[in-house]
Amino acid sequence: MEYLAIAVLILILLLGILTRGEEVPEECNASTLTRPFYRMASRLESCLRGAPEKLRNRVFQKNEERLRLLEPGADIPKLSRLQFISKCGTALLFLTVGMIFGLLLCVRERGESVFDAEGGLPRREWGKGDYSVELNAVSGEESRPVEILVEERQYSTEEIREMLPEFHQALETALLAKNKDPGHVDTDIDPVTAVEGYPFGIDWEFSDRTLFRRDGVMKEDIPENGKLVTLTAIVSYGDFSELYAFDLMVFPKASGEDPFALALQKALQKADAESGTKNSFVLPAEADGISVYWEEKKSRSMAVLILFVPLVAVGIFWGKDKDLEKRLKERDLQMTMDYPELVSKLSLYIGAGMSTRVAWRKLCEEYRKKGIKRYVYDEMILTVREMERGCSELVAYRNFAKRCRLQKFVKLVSLLEQNTKLGAAGFLSTLRTESSEALQERKTIARRLGEEAGTKLLLPMILMLAIVMVVIIVPAFVSI
Repeated sequence: MEYLAIAVLILILLLGILTRGEEVPEECNASTLTRPFYRMASRLESCLRGAPEKLRNRVFQKNEERLRLLEPGADIPKLSRLQFISKCGTALLFLTVGMIFGLLLCVRERGESVFDAEGGLPRREWGKGDYSVELNAVSGEESRPVEILVEERQYSTEEIREMLPEFHQALETALLAKNKDPGHVDTDIDPVTAVEGYPFGIDWEFSDRTLFRRDGVMKEDIPENGKLVTLTAIVSYGDFSELYAFDLMVFPKASGEDPFALALQKALQKADAESGTKNSFVLPAEADGISVYWEEKKSRSMAVLILFVPLVAVGIFWGKDKDLEKRLKERDLQMTMDYPELVSKLSLYIGAGMSTRVAWRKLCEEYRKKGIKRYVYDEMILTVREMERGCSELVAYRNFAKRCRLQKFVKLVSLLEQNTKLGAAGFLSTLRTESSEALQERKTIARRLGEEAGTKLLLPMILMLAIVMVVIIVPAFVSI
């Protein structure tokens, strides 16, 4: 996976070199860190603008439509360019940082080998504890993960005497291996030469050699009704020696054992016994005649990271488009909430004797004085500008309805067209009725938004209740 990261970084570096002279628009507010990536994004934007129409429309058209609705009257091609540079530059920055981080972790992992100079596993000095390491046992095309415990070198004589009372039970557990009960042994035992956590050397004597091989592997000819065998452990450490006897009731071997795993286990036990006093755990080169070589078991986290980073970068790129979509929904909601006020004021001014065009202009002038951005009034201002440039009043109203995209504004424009063309009787009463219905719809929407807010607060309230319950209950239990 490190090669993938290197390839991506080389491509980004080449793109950065090729775009050194690219100009970044001042509106992007690029910092020293982001400027090179914004240059790359600017060059990509220029290349995509010159791409075939189908690809160009797929990349830019939908966002330009959204921006046209969100920013009426603005320079849409320029806004689209700025939006693309921002999202693409951010995605490239994240991709670069993520790949560098993943590559550094790969290099660090490759440089920290668990093997020593002789190819063994270094033992820690006494008192620093054991440690385990995961290796891959490779034989031909087969690779098997193996976890190996590397014990510390030796214990002092004083420590040995403190361990003796607990040693017998630990030895029995190790001997039984996968068997649960010494009264029913139906799989290989493990006549260990050492027990984890204890420094004793162990030799074994079998009362019956017809049941087990010396390494604990069960033989074939075992009676169906079982047979009793006594294993005597000769435990020694320096001048200390002690005997422990274990009675096992042996039954025919259970099926499903892995011969290679058994051979590997035997070879590891033998190697551990032979290198117990050495500084390294000398790994076996073969297991039961099968050639084995060892390699470190690499973590897959780096591969996951290197594959995950491009996905997140793509998510950042498309996430900017989702922001536009979210803003568009907020725009539609705001226009819906402003609709009753707009219709009410229009009916008021027209009822006072103003023409539709004058009433429309007066609403725009009032909005300019407030200085608060409202999308519906921005669209109305754009309609006024169209009429000032010579566009007919009816066409300007229709364009207004198209930009608003909501059915209620289409209905309003239809009423205004009828009044402009025919001076329809009852126009004011119809407008007031529309205002009343729009107000009721606004109340319904406000009620729904309140219910949604209550639902969103439900989870935080449950978490707060759980915390309060813990604060009350835990002291009560502690005091019992």
